[in-house]
Amino acid sequence: MRKMLLCAAAAMTVSSMGVTAAQAQTQTGRQLDVITDPIPGRTEFNATLGEMVAVREVVGIFWDERCASVEYTFNSNAPANPGMPTEIAPEVLADVVQEGLDRWNENPSAYIEMNVTSVTDLGARPRIGGDFINEVTFFTPPGFGALASSPSTSLAADTTFKVGDDLDEDGDSDVYDPVAEGINVCTDIDGDGDIEFPAGDYAAGTILDNDVQFGAGIPWELEPNGNLGGAALAFDVDAVSTHEFGHSHGLSHSLVNQFSDHDGESATMFPFIDGGDSVAEAAPRTPSTDDLAASAFIYQEGVGTQPITQIQPGDIPFASAYDVIEGSVEFDEVFLAGTTGPGTPATPAVGAGVFMETGGTVFAMAYSGSALVFDAPVAGPFQITTPESFPDGDFAVPVFKGSVYRASLEALDGDPAAGGNISTTAFISELLGLTTFPEEGWTRRDSGLELNPGASSPIPSFRDGIDFTVNNELLLTNAGALNFLGFTLAGVNEAISAEVFDRDVVLGAIDGGLVPVAGTIFTGNFDQSFVGEFIEARLSLARVTGDAGAETLNVFRTLRRDRNFVGQDRDLARFNFGNPRGLARQIRRLLNRFPDAQLVLEVEGNDMLTRIGDSGNHTNFVGLSQNFPPGPTSFLSIDRSDFFRPAGGTTSFVMELRFVDPDAVAPAPPPMMEAAQ
Repeated sequence: MRKMLLCAAAAMTVSSMGVTAAQAQTQTGRQLDVITDPIPGRTEFNATLGEMVAVREVVGIFWDERCASVEYTFNSNAPANPGMPTEIAPEVLADVVQEGLDRWNENPSAYIEMNVTSVTDLGARPRIGGDFINEVTFFTPPGFGALASSPSTSLAADTTFKVGDDLDEDGDSDVYDPVAEGINVCTDIDGDGDIEFPAGDYAAGTILDNDVQFGAGIPWELEPNGNLGGAALAFDVDAVSTHEFGHSHGLSHSLVNQFSDHDGESATMFPFIDGGDSVAEAAPRTPSTDDLAASAFIYQEGVGTQPITQIQPGDIPFASAYDVIEGSVEFDEVFLAGTTGPGTPATPAVGAGVFMETGGTVFAMAYSGSALVFDAPVAGPFQITTPESFPDGDFAVPVFKGSVYRASLEALDGDPAAGGNISTTAFISELLGLTTFPEEGWTRRDSGLELNPGASSPIPSFRDGIDFTVNNELLLTNAGALNFLGFTLAGVNEAISAEVFDRDVVLGAIDGGLVPVAGTIFTGNFDQSFVGEFIEARLSLARVTGDAGAETLNVFRTLRRDRNFVGQDRDLARFNFGNPRGLARQIRRLLNRFPDAQLVLEVEGNDMLTRIGDSGNHTNFVGLSQNFPPGPTSFLSIDRSDFFRPAGGTTSFVMELRFVDPDAVAPAPPPMMEAAQ
């Protein structure tokens, strides 16, 4: 069972003024973000609106250097699982929370520190945002539906705090004179239980208050138990806490839910947790390279001016540990009608997930692009987004020095997560339809019309200019939205899922100049820590025979195969064909030779009886859709039996054929030269 780990970010406005560049933290696509107040003196002509409009930026949230030693108060009023035999005392919970914080604090290239400095009875009440008490609580209001959340109150404008300012309007000053007090950090200077701020300038996006709240109605446990022996499903305090305090750093969710072909565990900041899989549930306890790199990029050790940012024993300067690979993502000028994205000339792909792998393992990822929001010049006014909201598709991914990486692109198309799960910027991009496009690797000749989009070129860590142009692909599919995760096949050891693609449609595409470059197959795991391993994926020719309603499939020739095919967890896994021009000629010749033949995608899995996880389910599945077109298209074979139509022919497997028009491919530019060391 997977459940979403939610977060929230709130903004507040105080009297503002300009803030120097030195005071603004490094911004990265891995941050939660807020929409600023209108930028003073900035208006621009919006072509969509046809008017000059006020501009708001979307900026990442972060702790100011002066506030980077974050003090939390644990509310001792509420235990976990109150009144139950499994009740966990607040003092125990506070210790578990601190253990997770220590793992974040041990990041040698990030200067931020978070600690539970007080266990105090704050009353039987939900957390109060913006009161400058960074609260941890297991008390939540009725209707709280998440496992946990980490809402922050952040500045919506560059702001100057003056001595005596009452920021939360509670009658008590929240700003002190750092010269008079002899310190210049955010702390409870007057001992009244809330945090005060040293007077000075603070940048838009600065976090002023953060609370972490755990669902009061959620069953909690101290050790991941999965669902072994039919035990009641509960969630690990440590794993969920470590995740939520990543949000407290200002980090957004990660798309890393499978590190490699052999490691199905997810990053701490992946937005879902599998409470039925003890291995997957324990993994977020320890921040991964992806999580630590994202935090270090924001809070770069050895870069700032405050004492906390200076190098201490055990610290490693960010610049000594990391390089930053930068680039951009955009749609091509040519985007075929009916493709997977809207694509207009030079449109930035905002919210695209850019992954860096080394040695076949994901090291880190980030999201592309920045965003603007405009004030509509009408009564109100109200905030709107238009295509002009995206000035760029730039990204920056921190990577360890001295390694070689390969880059790939992942869309925020809902599988495994959507833009709304990530950030305001990604959500805006999603609203405008810019987050759906095919996955691909980066090559030195990257273009919008690649015949081998699965290829990737080696990238040294010091390399810049890794620019993606989203590939233009036309897809053919029988399925609509994903409805089912897969069949429950009791006692089954091997299964072959097959999807038939109409010969006339395929021939029409090929005769129209298109060539097939890949098949995509929706795969996943019931237990999140497993990797979706299959014997192979195949592109084949087959005949559909038998009476209506009792058809079977007879496969007689395999055209392409990918042995030891590795799926993705709840996403479309790519089966790249190779030599697409030759394949197109072969398909045309064979379909014309065999007028009763159909083109089929197959995926074959075995060892299902041995691949059963904590949940008691087989780990691998192929996605299903109820949006079934007329005629038989989906077939299933169990333990080498004859193919049959699953579920009475009312479903189709979520599989696709993807085509590219090779005649639209512009002449390839010469290979880019590698930078000299």
